[in-house]
Amino acid sequence: MEGLLTGSPILKQSDNENAIAFSRLGDRLFDELADKIATRRQYRLLFEHTLKPELFQHIQVAAANYICACLNSPIILSEAEMLEQLLKARNTLPNYTGTGLLAPKREHTLEFNLLQKSIAEAFYQLGANDVIDAVDLPVNLRMVYGKTDVEKTRLPFASSKCHSDVWAGVPADATVVVLPLFGDINDITIEAGEMPREMELQAMRVMSDFDQGRDIPMVVSYTEAQLQHGTMYFNDARGLHQTVRRKTEGLRISIDFRFRRKFNEAYRAMVAPNIGGVEADMSVPYKDWLKVGKETLIVFDETVEEAKQKRNTKAPVPLYNRDYRLVNMFD
Repeated sequence: MEGLLTGSPILKQSDNENAIAFSRLGDRLFDELADKIATRRQYRLLFEHTLKPELFQHIQVAAANYICACLNSPIILSEAEMLEQLLKARNTLPNYTGTGLLAPKREHTLEFNLLQKSIAEAFYQLGANDVIDAVDLPVNLRMVYGKTDVEKTRLPFASSKCHSDVWAGVPADATVVVLPLFGDINDITIEAGEMPREMELQAMRVMSDFDQGRDIPMVVSYTEAQLQHGTMYFNDARGLHQTVRRKTEGLRISIDFRFRRKFNEAYRAMVAPNIGGVEADMSVPYKDWLKVGKETLIVFDETVEEAKQKRNTKAPVPLYNRDYRLVNMFD
């Protein structure tokens, strides 16, 4: 009895067995996704899918159309012109949050729906539709600048800190998707890797600051997983990653979102529910996600002017878009 109270080897062995069982089940589920989606698989918790050129071009045009609407440009600018204007407008764009999010407002509703629709159409062609349960709505368009304030790198959930998205409240069974679109992806990039297998289960919890996980080491580094335009990167939520800036010039523009798969009830049950995270569950049923831009419109009521006023009041910086309505296009 005394051994049970003080932490006996038997109890510790049981905990370790549970941790390894969790890791192996997670690997099996992630392997199933990779078998359906991956065009390149080199690492345990990361795989890639290179989009068909026409699909990626469709997304790029939709993204450029949305970005240029945010810049009040009457035309779609070239990539070089668009990046140049974004560098100049960084401190004046009312809907750029400073956490990297270019958040759509009422004036950008049409353009953003076309972007959301283009991402969904590409995702649908990946070949995993039978196992997708729910997907983040809306997708996030991120702009990461090479130059950043030192104070922002010290924020509790700064992406430059090595972290798992679960620490901010993302479900432990989620898969994180990143699609680089424009800009400098070599010097303003993402580095990813693995924590020790036996630490994964205990690390699937909300933290008040990514620094709380700084003692969890990255024991495997995915050094050859270099970002490429036109390639989607799928990272298991157990993986560690961070934003890396090797230059202070330029910026990187990318899409990110997360999804949860079906047939993983046992895996979900192994992790305590995430409570109190800054990242709310933004997912909607997959069938509803696919309808946006076709049967429904995602509508943002806040105007650019309202966003400008809120920015001037130093209101909390959002990590994602939560304030929207879905409107049926047809009765």
